[in-house]
Amino acid sequence: MSDDSLIEIEQVERVRVIRLNRPAKLNAFNDELAEQFGDALEAANADPSVGAIVTTGNGRAYSAGNDRAAPLGSTIGDDDLSSAHRAFNHEYIMQLKPIIAAVNGISIGIGLTSSLLYDTIIASTEARFSMRFAAIASVPELGSAWLLPKIIGFHRAQEMVLTGRIYDAEEARDLGLVRRVVAPDQLLPEAIALAQEIAKNSDAALRRIKKMMWQELRIGGDEGTWRRSTEYLQEARKDAEYREGILSFLEKRETRYHDEAHMAALRAELDADRN
Repeated sequence: MSDDSLIEIEQVERVRVIRLNRPAKLNAFNDELAEQFGDALEAANADPSVGAIVTTGNGRAYSAGNDRAAPLGSTIGDDDLSSAHRAFNHEYIMQLKPIIAAVNGISIGIGLTSSLLYDTIIASTEARFSMRFAAIASVPELGSAWLLPKIIGFHRAQEMVLTGRIYDAEEARDLGLVRRVVAPDQLLPEAIALAQEIAKNSDAALRRIKKMMWQELRIGGDEGTWRRSTEYLQEARKDAEYREGILSFLEKRETRYHDEAHMAALRAELDADRN
């Protein structure tokens, strides 16, 4: 756990759990919380012991969005990678290790739009979701006017943003906004179990797949889709992780992607083969 912090950090095997810890303000973001959250994401992304990330909130909120009393200091731009805004930059989040939002309570505004950029969302039965922008005479942020219809469909997204309605967890699941709904005491165990399932895979493969999926979501459907798929496959086949995946299948054993000595030996074999 970090000291004196608006963020709490826990490591569970290869999963880094990051908790927003400003419960008296419903984990609403100001510059200080945003900076600490961005730093925590950066540290997790750079740590080789971390394979996946889970975010959640302390208290009765995941995040109530932007703190209106002490808002983020400046407009969040696509090119803004300051530590206070890194956590909300879509290009940055797309390059993170796999990340899961475990939504324990209220998820509104930037608390919701930022998690749309994550790889999946799991909700407690106590979770509540809203795109409240119309209700405060604002507009959807962080590219969510493009991304939300991709996730739940255009007309559902229109209803959600035009009404500013608050949806409970079951309604959010019916919309396709969240992947599953669980009891409050099962939220973190479920999210961590899913993150562990992801984290056991090759880090290189996970990063490549995330990049590929986002690329095709944004620009896919053209004739370049198939060419890019072939290029990614050819790139993957050069990795020691690919060789390990094939060997583990042939030898009927668990993969050893995170056994450093084993993987170093495979990389040496590949280098010898290439020479």
